[in-house]
Amino acid sequence: MASLRFSVTFHTFLFFSLWVVEAHTSRKLISTKEQEVQNNSHLLKDGEFEDPTLYMFFKINDLKKGTKLPIYFNKNDLRKVPPLLTRQEADLIPFTKSKLDFLLNHFSISKDSPQAKAMKETLVRCNYKAIEGEYKFCGTSLESMLDLAKKTIASNADLKVMTTKVMVPSQHTINYALHNYTFAEAPKELVGIKMLGCHRMPYPYVVYYCHGHKSGTKVFEVNLVTDDGKHRVVGPAVCHMNTSMWNVDHEAFKVLKIEPRSAPVCHFFPLDNIVWVAK
Repeated sequence: MASLRFSVTFHTFLFFSLWVVEAHTSRKLISTKEQEVQNNSHLLKDGEFEDPTLYMFFKINDLKKGTKLPIYFNKNDLRKVPPLLTRQEADLIPFTKSKLDFLLNHFSISKDSPQAKAMKETLVRCNYKAIEGEYKFCGTSLESMLDLAKKTIASNADLKVMTTKVMVPSQHTINYALHNYTFAEAPKELVGIKMLGCHRMPYPYVVYYCHGHKSGTKVFEVNLVTDDGKHRVVGPAVCHMNTSMWNVDHEAFKVLKIEPRSAPVCHFFPLDNIVWVAK
């Protein structure tokens, strides 16, 4: 019975994740400023960041009904979605910085290209040592990500997958620009859970960088709406309560204009990210 439940859960997850990757889109191999930035100028004050993708961080005191924040939920180009490999396919390809030259040749990528730099950065990040109280891994296939997530946070429990969803009335199209969003209702904290945030990494095929903390992280379900009421966003938000071990140059400290390592940092999730939660 247990094996049957796992099989059903896995295949449901497999279908759902494919839908997330292909319907909500995935990142390009290289993130550039080709992203949509139209109609952003009226939301930005002098001296603030021109890159709208930085508008994902917020302070824990913002988590209340009625708070208004500029937020960018990015859309990526479906025509540039990298392939999603099976575990069998991914296991045949080395995933280590020491094999970078081989990998560049394998994927026909020039050594001096931005794509090569992005691949190197992904491999380096995936091999970082976890900081104190952190668990992390990189999943190179859906099967490996599921197995590692269960091993890391929920070996004997069912996992729940959360993603960010943008909804509009049927007569409107989604405008993926920087918008002012207001918390339409009080965010709901998910108490007593473990979580992993999985972020899409730039690579020739789908790779997720997943990490979480053994303590000091709060997870919320949020419901946001734009000023004109035409865009509603529901999904997860995470607050890292202890940032004392973070890099002092982390972009979140600059965006929030707070002293490095001095306060909690919260953030929303892009459309192609996945959050795993379990009791």
